[in-house]
Amino acid sequence: MKYNYKKINLTEDTDGNAIEDSNFITFEGEVFFLKYLSLQYKSSKGGNSSVFILYDKNGYRDDRIIKICNYHKPKRNTPDHIRRRYGRFINEIKALEQLKEERVKNIVILDFNDVITLDGKEFPFYVMEKGDTDLKEYLLSNPAIDNQEKVKLCLDLFNALKELHQKDFYHRDIKPDNIFLFREGEDETKYLWKIGDLGLIAERQKDYDDLGEKVGPFGWISPEAMNKYLTERAMIGFDCKIDDKSDIFQLGKIFWFIFQLNVPIGQIKQEDFICTIENKDTIFGIIENMLQYSKHRRSDIARLESQLDQLKTAFVL
Repeated sequence: MKYNYKKINLTEDTDGNAIEDSNFITFEGEVFFLKYLSLQYKSSKGGNSSVFILYDKNGYRDDRIIKICNYHKPKRNTPDHIRRRYGRFINEIKALEQLKEERVKNIVILDFNDVITLDGKEFPFYVMEKGDTDLKEYLLSNPAIDNQEKVKLCLDLFNALKELHQKDFYHRDIKPDNIFLFREGEDETKYLWKIGDLGLIAERQKDYDDLGEKVGPFGWISPEAMNKYLTERAMIGFDCKIDDKSDIFQLGKIFWFIFQLNVPIGQIKQEDFICTIENKDTIFGIIENMLQYSKHRRSDIARLESQLDQLKTAFVL
């Protein structure tokens, strides 16, 4: 592996393929090799880390995902914003260690973590379980999945978010690319959806963000996250706090995507909810409450849980 400014790269041959024996880490006496996620999609799109597949040649371990921080351990002259990026990655590892210890069910958790040294600099990394596919790929590849499965998917994702909030964490980066399907063996009916990529995770009462920073992906971020990006530096007074209600807003967009295969932008209306499903008005009402611009009008976890329990009963889940 090699390090270029703010990016970890695999060592490649002249055709752009990773050279297998040149890209590896060692952990507790075992050697693990790195390869690209795919030739078309070599690494993650995140700005804070680089993501690859990890495997061992002996086949004793299944494929895992390795996530390496793009920022090395800070030195005395390291700028503050770089320190915060590095600190955010360390906080992500700490959160994942806690969630692993507490045996959370619907969050992608780490396997192990350590540091790797490149060009004399230490970069933290962690290894996590690898899902079979992500939500976007799954839905676009299976547009005809039945409505009962769609509702079950919404319930799984709500439970994941509820678990996270009960531990006093906010995800803040909920999008289809960060939601993964884990199948249990060969039985296609046994599976679990999990939320992953906790790179923007924040603890209640703590602030890891730069002033005016864009936190989260365009198209999925909450109104307050957009306020932060566009107006926080001007100190106009709009709500710029990205918290538990921001996660609810992002999850509402995910629910809409599950039923419609498109992304709601702006004020949603019932006539725009064109999917064919029983209890359609109820589902739209749930999503509408999740996507309220004002946090005061937006659903909280307790209200959303009550509404989803009714939906669960209606679909006999």
